[in-house]
Amino acid sequence: MATPTTTRSRFPRLPHAVLACAVAAGLLAGCGSGTKSTSPSSPSSAAAESASSSGDPDQAAKDDVLAAYTNMREIQIKMAEDGDLHTEDLAKYAKGDAAAELKKSVLRNRSLGIKFTGRPEMDPEVASVDTENKTATLSDCFDATNWKPVYTKSGKTVELSKQRLKYPVTSQATLEGDTWLITKITADRTKGC
Repeated sequence: MATPTTTRSRFPRLPHAVLACAVAAGLLAGCGSGTKSTSPSSPSSAAAESASSSGDPDQAAKDDVLAAYTNMREIQIKMAEDGDLHTEDLAKYAKGDAAAELKKSVLRNRSLGIKFTGRPEMDPEVASVDTENKTATLSDCFDATNWKPVYTKSGKTVELSKQRLKYPVTSQATLEGDTWLITKITADRTKGC
């Protein structure tokens, strides 16, 4: 699968900066209503059962990668809502650029007096997994339609200029020991999904 072209820009006005904080830092979730857990969970024996019943030797790894991504997103949603970094929880599922960008987003929004309400939607899929090289790629569709930035003190909605709220996201993961960690999140804002 070809990696989408990344378009990054700096937004000079506050509404642009807020949306950029939300999407550049986590590129949040995805399309559909597939995965909506309310708290992070560890991979279960269902992953092992899924691997044996599907006949895919990489199914257990795919399930673990998907669990890491989904749990990272749940922590991201919590961080954006309460303005706290949740560093220890985040470190269980993300590292490197992915973790750094998520933290930067929280700090930026907190300094602007902004938090997020509602939640994005996600339906991520593991596009590829290479157990020999301990890497994986996920694809998702970020949909922030129902995830709104508001001013923390007043609760008023932050007015955003017209920008795409739904677009594809590609994430990278690596296996460290027996734990998959999300290491990079890249959005392609040039097209919708």
